[in-house]
Amino acid sequence: MNDKLINPSMYLMLLLISDFWELKRFPYTWPNEGAGIMYQDIFPSDYALDVRDTPVKNAIFVQVLNKNHPENEWVFELAKTNKWIVGVVGWIDLTEPKVESILKNAAENPLFVGVRHILDFENSEWIGRDDVQNGLKALEKLNLTYDLLLRPPSLHWAAEIAPKFPNLRFIINHISKPYMKDHITEGWKEGIIEAAKHPNVYCKLSGLVNEAGPNWTAADIKPYVEHVVKNFGAKRCMFGSDFPVFKMVGATYTDIFQLLMECLMDCTTAEEREGIFGKNAVDIYRIKVPLNT
Repeated sequence: MNDKLINPSMYLMLLLISDFWELKRFPYTWPNEGAGIMYQDIFPSDYALDVRDTPVKNAIFVQVLNKNHPENEWVFELAKTNKWIVGVVGWIDLTEPKVESILKNAAENPLFVGVRHILDFENSEWIGRDDVQNGLKALEKLNLTYDLLLRPPSLHWAAEIAPKFPNLRFIINHISKPYMKDHITEGWKEGIIEAAKHPNVYCKLSGLVNEAGPNWTAADIKPYVEHVVKNFGAKRCMFGSDFPVFKMVGATYTDIFQLLMECLMDCTTAEEREGIFGKNAVDIYRIKVPLNT
């Protein structure tokens, strides 16, 4: 790793967003047999091995499974012996009539910071349903977050929903998965501009190499990162590693870290990069447990 790109003061705060899974434990829709090298168990020990040559000290787990509360409990248990897991974005059924009490129960664990529901498995109008929005209202009331896993055709939902819940922090994952391989920015660029107009919408700089494909280069990815930062501002952006999915295109943790550093050098200050690589996530997700230093 090129230490010239890294301010040593950020080492204490560096925090990344990651996934784990155990194939025999839960009925995963993905990864499946068609997912190549992803179709294997991924444990915290694998994560720890990957980050050993980086300054990473902390991580937030983000759900892998829809419709599976036990995944939350599994990660809470993993965190007891892996203290660098400092937050969990879990899954809760937002359409459940008693969703507020269920969320309150989950939030009794200080690791629980919010909810994600993978929209790829739902009707395109799912997030606009009254029962779903009742769940979003409960998240807002409890000062939790909602991770938006959107693609360019559904990115409009960020701008449509955000003003309805002005005190709920929405976090766009993977910069909404633009079509980098095909160099198509129409629709995505405009969607980012509209989403960024709402101060309660944030953006996770993650999933970049997978959208760019196996022949990714920083030059190809940099304009997308700069567009996001220009519109959201550095304080509303955060680094997400997308571990372990970046391995599908042959990347390593060091590659991912260095890539984003390179993409940010011309559009952010050193202080802003320190925020993107840790402090912003701590603030946006309201991390409650002590960070590892």
